[in-house]
Amino acid sequence: MKTTPLFKLAAVALSISLLTGCGTQAKEPQTPEPVSASEPAPTSSVPADQEPYEPVVIQNGERTITFTQMPQKVLCCHLYAAENMVMLGLEQYIAGKNVPANPAELPLDELKPRFEGIPEVERSHENAVALGTDLVIGQVSAFKEAGWGSYEQFASKGIPCLTISGTLVQDETIENVYEDIENLGKIFKVEDRAAQLIASIQGQIAEVQAAVKEVPEAERIKVFVLDTFNGNEIYTTSSGLQSNLIELAGGVNTTRGMADSRWFHTSVETLVETNPDVIILNDYGAQTITEKLDFLNSNPALQEVEAVKNQAYLTIPLVAVMQDVRAASACRTFAEYFYPECFA
Repeated sequence: MKTTPLFKLAAVALSISLLTGCGTQAKEPQTPEPVSASEPAPTSSVPADQEPYEPVVIQNGERTITFTQMPQKVLCCHLYAAENMVMLGLEQYIAGKNVPANPAELPLDELKPRFEGIPEVERSHENAVALGTDLVIGQVSAFKEAGWGSYEQFASKGIPCLTISGTLVQDETIENVYEDIENLGKIFKVEDRAAQLIASIQGQIAEVQAAVKEVPEAERIKVFVLDTFNGNEIYTTSSGLQSNLIELAGGVNTTRGMADSRWFHTSVETLVETNPDVIILNDYGAQTITEKLDFLNSNPALQEVEAVKNQAYLTIPLVAVMQDVRAASACRTFAEYFYPECFA
């Protein structure tokens, strides 16, 4: 059957009537410029690496990393690692970043000019070393021999590895985003900027929570995340940052706790049984949003699911719910879609 789905990108606010009942709505030596998630920090005119470098010790999961000098050539294995660096005014230290994995993996619009001089590097250990890298930042999955190289491979060449903290824990939350920003602030001696950026994100999320706080628990929007599908099988989330952002936005992740792993495979039957009000479609990879919409709209078993009946689909780039500064805007995007009347 032919339908006209309602969906939006992460930066677009779409109004739907679902519920009623809402609440009120390098280092600066003296005074650093204000930093926010929408206003990147300016590059310091006095590079922090020209100042005496006090050693920094970072506890990174079970690994302890000691920095005795400031890294000068950082490889960012993922876009969000690079965005965190750029937001702190540290792009001059990025020697290279990953080649985009999909068309939706693009820097934030306000950061694009500052990404123009950053080389994109094909994933391999040889390429990582050829950059003259003195720090590698990435998810735990990046540090495999088949990826950018294992911890042991980099250690044998004296190259430290900083793992994105949220990928080292069972249930990642917004607190892990703060931890990663704080760690960068310590390593690059821009603690004030890091603190300002964290405060900005916290403030934006607090505004969202204040806006939706009066929505009764019994009337909270039920959400299902459709990451990918294969036949009758659906890949979705049981925990982690995307689930946390849904909940901070006043929603309920209907598959919360269904598996021990953060992401898991389930079935069309689970989607029918949970009967969500909204389905979030993650945009990335080879499987297109059009294919995901066709899967939902053409499956006879799903036609009585509330979200399918109402075409309540929210499309968001997967990179927007990964480990970086986008978390605040992603949280607001969720809340505005769930409860548009709270933001009128």
